[in-house]
Amino acid sequence: MAVRYDQKTKDEVVAFIQKYNADNGRGGQSAAAEKYKISPITIANWLKKAGVKKGKKKAPAKKPGRKGGRARKAAVASSSVAGVLQRMAAIQVEIDALQEEFDQLKGQL
Repeated sequence: MAVRYDQKTKDEVVAFIQKYNADNGRGGQSAAAEKYKISPITIANWLKKAGVKKGKKKAPAKKPGRKGGRARKAAVASSSVAGVLQRMAAIQVEIDALQEEFDQLKGQL
């Protein structure tokens, strides 16, 4: 059966959550749900109506020396291009040597 909570109780729970989160960083909603025996969904609605902002999740710390996203793709592409250019230069040297050998053999005919 649905229970109606008065505004005083709602304010008390919201204040408890804000204090708990200020002291501990997070977990206030779960602690309030356990302490006051109120559904976390109900408490979430109260927090939303009270205008309490949700805590943002922190982005994972980047490891030093690691390139991420675009920089990493650019580095991979750059190394791939450099490798291809190096192979092309080696092949061009071989082509030049074969052309010279061909010209010598043609001159002997």
